Amino acid sequence: MLAAQFNALNTLKLIDAIIPITRFNKGEAGKIIDEVQKNGPRIIVKNNVPECVMISIEDYNALTESANRTAVLNVSKKAEEKRKAFIKKIRANVQPPLPPQMSVEERIEFLKKCGPIDVDEDAVNELRRISTL
Repeated sequence: MLAAQFNALNTLKLIDAIIPITRFNKGEAGKIIDEVQKNGPRIIVKNNVPECVMISIEDYNALTESANRTAVLNVSKKAEEKRKAFIKKIRANVQPPLPPQMSVEERIEFLKKCGPIDVDEDAVNELRRISTL
């Protein structure tokens, strides 16, 4: 019941947001701008087909600002080389998964041959940084 009421409210809001192009032709642009400022975006339709969306300048600025946000990494060449060296070191120390057909004794022997993996704190932090990109 609540979901049906929610959908009905959304449908009514959508219907209210539709503005026929003829309203502009009748000189109601000022009223439409006031509606956008008061009630949010409006969909302009021409021959019952959506042609464009009218939004407030605040909404436009927010949209363009979020679209222009990019991850800027101010990384020096030395830091980038260090990062690549850590990745290379990590990849060199990562062992492939053990085949499932190995017995427990064979796995223990395999792990003894590989020895411990030496990973420093910087390498761990680099893995964390890469995983967030």
